[in-house]
Amino acid sequence: MTTPPTTPTPEPEARAHLVTGALQAALAYTLYVTSRQGAWPATEAAVFVPLFLLMALAPLGFYLASAAPLRRRVAIALGVSAVALAIGAYHGLTVSGLAANGPTPEPFREDDYLMPTFVLGLALMIAVPAAAVAREGRVRYEAWFDALLHNTLLLAQGALLTGLFWLVMFSAAALFKLVRLPFLGELIERGEFWIPATALVFSYGVSLAVTQRALARFLFDRLTQLCGWIYPLAGALGVAFVASWLFQGIEPLLQTRRAAFLLLWFAVLSVLLVNASSRGGLDEPRYPRWLRRALSTGLLVLLPMVAVALYALGLRINQYGWTVDRLWGLFVAIVIAVFALGYALNALAEWAGRAERCLVPVTNAVAAGVAVVGILSLLSGAIDPRRVSVNDQVRRLMSDSGDEQDLIRYLAREGGVFGRRALQALASDDPVFGGVPAARQALARDALSDVDTRRERQSAMLRGLPVFPAGAVAPPALLEALAREGGVGSCESSTCLIWRLPPEVLGADAYAVLSRQEKGARGNGGSRIWRADERGEWAVRGTLPGQGLDARCQSQPGAAALFDAVREGRVDAVPPPQRDLSAGGLRFPVQRWGRADGCD
Repeated sequence: MTTPPTTPTPEPEARAHLVTGALQAALAYTLYVTSRQGAWPATEAAVFVPLFLLMALAPLGFYLASAAPLRRRVAIALGVSAVALAIGAYHGLTVSGLAANGPTPEPFREDDYLMPTFVLGLALMIAVPAAAVAREGRVRYEAWFDALLHNTLLLAQGALLTGLFWLVMFSAAALFKLVRLPFLGELIERGEFWIPATALVFSYGVSLAVTQRALARFLFDRLTQLCGWIYPLAGALGVAFVASWLFQGIEPLLQTRRAAFLLLWFAVLSVLLVNASSRGGLDEPRYPRWLRRALSTGLLVLLPMVAVALYALGLRINQYGWTVDRLWGLFVAIVIAVFALGYALNALAEWAGRAERCLVPVTNAVAAGVAVVGILSLLSGAIDPRRVSVNDQVRRLMSDSGDEQDLIRYLAREGGVFGRRALQALASDDPVFGGVPAARQALARDALSDVDTRRERQSAMLRGLPVFPAGAVAPPALLEALAREGGVGSCESSTCLIWRLPPEVLGADAYAVLSRQEKGARGNGGSRIWRADERGEWAVRGTLPGQGLDARCQSQPGAAALFDAVREGRVDAVPPPQRDLSAGGLRFPVQRWGRADGCD
């Protein structure tokens, strides 16, 4: 690992880091206090989100530019500040900003600013070192990769020093508390102490790593050795895992409904091990020739892994449409596919007699460029995942291809401004939709109302619903949970009821809200089954299908049949092992955590 060029003396370097930490602490404390007090700017996403991104990412940009001279680092930090403010302003305005809501902006959540902060931070980890080592508009791969590795160790050392500082502080506070001197513990809990203390200690730890590089080089050497031991093991396990598909297929993997996440996670880990053990393909090979060739060829398994991950992701998209998470998952899969394809071509080149790891640097550089461009496109609005997912979910809603309550809840919770605009159009029966059913309009209006009003309306409606079988009573905590979720729609006592399921299905005290309308018959999902855990907290434990199976195992609309059978007390439980329900001549396979017992 070469030492990135740097000229500042330790004194100005240390002062610059402490000033950066102090400025970050001041802004962080201001945001913390206003958030606790519910005061501006914490009440306005269009202001709070860009300030939060500025507070978190401007110092990060300064730290990550450690390979550049001090004046250039300041310029890079100012450029990062401009990008953070611009992306933060866009997210603030499209979450609940002034442009969409006028004088009464909607409340926003922590995820609305933590997610873009984290993702943009990953892009900065890649892009800032390139800007720091660029010379005459060109970036040498070796200098960039070494700066990337050094920055990783630099941040790790800052985090380690901060962790040790707080370990000492909490331990000392516990000791003083033993002798009835709680002053230190009380001081730690005060925001005016722990916020600046954390920022300043972290900045000092980073300063030590920048000015004293011996520790970073030592840590890098140890990291390379450790990854060198683990990388062959990971490669062997990856090959064995893909080989198992030849005997049992990929169906067991797809049934987990987490196939894409698990495959991409292993692929990401493999890529990190490859680069950490070889310094991005720059170090001299450390394994025997036969093992080097085997490891290079073993990376070919990344291609089928990415292919199956994309297939699994495609299945979920086909079934449930686009969501923000699935769009980000597709982006990760594309980046990993670049790595997989490049490493596969590298293996073929090696077998053809080219130099070992000849294409690894090029692959890493291309993948890094794709990652940075993709992140900026997704965060800046060029390809906004919320807008894309809202358009797709509205299409599914109008084509009756999913549970309308879940779709409208998604528009309200995840769609930001785009989701609220769609809900406003649905609530007003916009002609572009060609006529919106009254029940759907009511759901949209309910989703647009404020939380307290919506919860009170839901509570009043739930208290008026009949409970079956006769003599059953809905627990108050269940009604509170149903109102809090707001997923029961607009019901009347003649069209909805609360049903306590037979204990043979999911055990005692399992409840569902049934609707006689056929909206639950669309798609695979119907009424959700609620049950309390050991702590008395109610949560969804399964679903009742909106369709039943007739004697020939053909799906038939069953919402009305099940509703009438419950009112008349004509529901039977099918004996184990199915534990299904029989009502109105139809059988209803109960879905429990993604498992449904259908016809054999």
